[in-house]
Amino acid sequence: MSSATYQQSATVDKKKVEMDPDNFYLASYPRIRLNAENIRDMIIASSGLMSKEIGGPSVKPYQPEGLWEAATSGRGELAEYRQDEGADLYRRGLYTFIKLTSPPPKPIIFDGSNRDVCEVTRNRTNTPLQALAMLNDPLVLEASRVLANNLIKEGKENEAAIKEAFFRILCRAPKEEEMALLIEYHQEELKRFKQKPETVLETVKAGEFPLDQFSDTPETAALMQVVVAIYNVEEAITKT
Repeated sequence: MSSATYQQSATVDKKKVEMDPDNFYLASYPRIRLNAENIRDMIIASSGLMSKEIGGPSVKPYQPEGLWEAATSGRGELAEYRQDEGADLYRRGLYTFIKLTSPPPKPIIFDGSNRDVCEVTRNRTNTPLQALAMLNDPLVLEASRVLANNLIKEGKENEAAIKEAFFRILCRAPKEEEMALLIEYHQEELKRFKQKPETVLETVKAGEFPLDQFSDTPETAALMQVVVAIYNVEEAITKT
């Protein structure tokens, strides 16, 4: 990772394309989507949720109800899915428990191996299901709320909070036009939550991470929606 080749930008110019049209000599870094485990790690790391524990048993994060039960005969220790709690919900993707007859759905959506056969390489696809997962996955919503909540607790004003969230997720400063769009979206969401305060709690209660006095406010809910939007930028899950 410290090599000059690895650290190259995925941006290509006309001269490089003419000299190395197939990128055989790695004139630019190949633009590829993160694998399933790395997407999870990116989300929990950028939000501040990641557990730094190393080693130990596998963990069972969020997954839709009934998947295991539908794929078992109703007998044995693994007949029922028992979701983990606390810090175990935020461990790296490496530690996710894999059941062969019912692998976790989100990694499969992002081309993770289901372990029924040996695979030398993984496919890399782009499908509508991946967009739906990033928009609706409880972990994405929870991470967005926690990051928004923390930025507000740090005393950051709206524009500063948006810039900081953008930097933590995409590892770069936002461009002027990007900031303009995000500020406009934030203002729209803030207005909506102030007009309908009953929707605030329904929005911010995603996930198991406990709420505090800063959570159940229109400001947190609006900033959370902006963070969700940033997580859903294609660049967030693409190695460039």
